Amino acid sequence: MNIPSIYKPFVGLVLLFTVVSVLNIPILETLWRNSFDDGTYSHAYLIPIITLYLYFKLSANGLLAYRESISYVSFALLIGSGLLLFVTSNAQISIGYWLSFLAVLTFGVMSLFRFNWYVLFPTLFLIFIFPLWGLLTEVLQAISVTAVTYMMSFTGIPTYVEAQYITIPAGVFEIADGCSGLRYIIVSLAISTLFIFMYINNTKKAVTFLSIAILGALLTNWIRITALILIGEYTDMQSSLMEDHNTFGWYLYIPFMFLLFMWGNKLANHDLLSTPENDTKDPVGICPKQFNVLFLLAAITLSSTTLKSLFLPTLPNNSDVIASTEIKPTIERYTNVEKVSSNTSDIKPTIYLKYFFNGELDNGKPTGFGNNFIPKGWYEVDQEIIGHWRYIKIANRKESALIRLTFEINELQIPSPVGFKKQRLIEALTGNSETYIHWQFFKCLRNCSLEQSALQKAQL
Repeated sequence: MNIPSIYKPFVGLVLLFTVVSVLNIPILETLWRNSFDDGTYSHAYLIPIITLYLYFKLSANGLLAYRESISYVSFALLIGSGLLLFVTSNAQISIGYWLSFLAVLTFGVMSLFRFNWYVLFPTLFLIFIFPLWGLLTEVLQAISVTAVTYMMSFTGIPTYVEAQYITIPAGVFEIADGCSGLRYIIVSLAISTLFIFMYINNTKKAVTFLSIAILGALLTNWIRITALILIGEYTDMQSSLMEDHNTFGWYLYIPFMFLLFMWGNKLANHDLLSTPENDTKDPVGICPKQFNVLFLLAAITLSSTTLKSLFLPTLPNNSDVIASTEIKPTIERYTNVEKVSSNTSDIKPTIYLKYFFNGELDNGKPTGFGNNFIPKGWYEVDQEIIGHWRYIKIANRKESALIRLTFEINELQIPSPVGFKKQRLIEALTGNSETYIHWQFFKCLRNCSLEQSALQKAQL
């Protein structure tokens, strides 16, 4: 197929994105589970399409062209981001490998194509599919509670606020994570930055437009929450909006966006994508330099998470072990678990489980967010770290028990999650990402002090 010269850079860029993606399928799997499959990031399906469209138009207008020489700065940044991807993926630091993956894409584009801010923007626009924005949830949640409390002070309705709970005569409202306004903030940032990229090249106007977009998203969310509280009060909590309050928020947010872009049209002072097509008979920059391509392929291949996953050990999940164990922790997405016998002391654990994690990005880790070391039906009484173990005293209505646990990597046992994460980073430099959880359960006669003392003496 004969591709017009003007579109050859676009074809090369698609190939670059494809190769980097194939070499990092495990990262794409984590994005699918944590972003595309999450309601907060439901816009994620559109972002890659927008990115490709922007590059297509840039190529058609002659604004996307290959480098004709080597950029040592770009390659240095590419190598650095590749090394960071190697370390953070081995250490299973999700925010680290997501940002590193985006950096590899960004500096890959810089290495292959002539540098300009509008050439990098479509790649950086992919930041809106990465589930990093949850870091803002608690801050936005606290701001929403303060703002809604202030707005309710003008309604005359008795209001009592405790943490994220707002109590009125009709009932109690919780300003939960979903009420933080995060989804409106993300959409506002995505749409407004895209509009600025295409139509505004004045810094002052761009900052003003972006600020209004963010403020409007916050204000829309505050009005939504306040309105729902008022509707709940006046309908005695019987309105259907008490169940489907997210849709109600979009009814308020969409009119704001229309008004925002009506005003944005008055600020627009150029149209980047309507630049006349490059009509040069012999256009430059339509073929990449061979050295740039080879160096780029070497750099992105060495940091590949797909190739590493091919050499990870795969073991049967041993679900029968967990199914037959009545008392157990809640551990998400482990590779393998086994029951082991202990010879550490005369006090034999009732249950000793050893969980193995092979380091695959989508296969969990010892310090995973959803892991709970306290069995269901039990509660924690006390805990302390002594030596290489963490001791947790637990109880239920009739019994008391002792849990002893530790994390392991490269035959080093570390009881502290923070210390274990640091050691994972150190081991990641050598490519080691295989980890374990040792979890032991001891029944106690009284308050577990005798059992803990005996175990500590045996540990010395």
